[in-house]
Amino acid sequence: MTFPPPIPSASGATLFAAHRRPAHGTATAVARAACVLAWTLTGACAAWGSAVIPPPAHAPKAIGELAVVHTANGTAKSVEGGDANCEDLSLDTRRVEYFWQHAVRSDPHNYRQSLDQGDCLAEVRIQLKNRQRGRLSLDNATGWGVLQIGKTAYYLYCESCEGFMAADFGFPSAK
Repeated sequence: MTFPPPIPSASGATLFAAHRRPAHGTATAVARAACVLAWTLTGACAAWGSAVIPPPAHAPKAIGELAVVHTANGTAKSVEGGDANCEDLSLDTRRVEYFWQHAVRSDPHNYRQSLDQGDCLAEVRIQLKNRQRGRLSLDNATGWGVLQIGKTAYYLYCESCEGFMAADFGFPSAK
């Protein structure tokens, strides 16, 4: 694409002839370039957006198989800043394994959107079969959990785990 030559003005400043008609075929080339640019940007943005957040995958496939669960005392406590009554809630190995089998990986934004200040949480230490160790924090009412391995945080969501620390939780196959 060629542009018209600059036009010197009486004051010495250079003016560009933007009002001149572009050379033959220039308008078509500009239209094509704009169309290709719009298509490229739209496609690139869609591909980039889907690449940032991993597609949902169950925790064993996305992170690894559980090898060991250390529940310590398994007692639940109120989320920091909350005042929930958590004394009847507890976490044991069976509940952690259930969560792990049914949870899918998500992103921090979804976790923050679902955070409930009136929720109870419990933490356990886990070891994966690949020998990685981490701290798994599970929320009772929302079904969310966060696994911290070193500096990496994995956000996990289990729809069928909502309320799973209660004694009468029925361990459904999945929602």
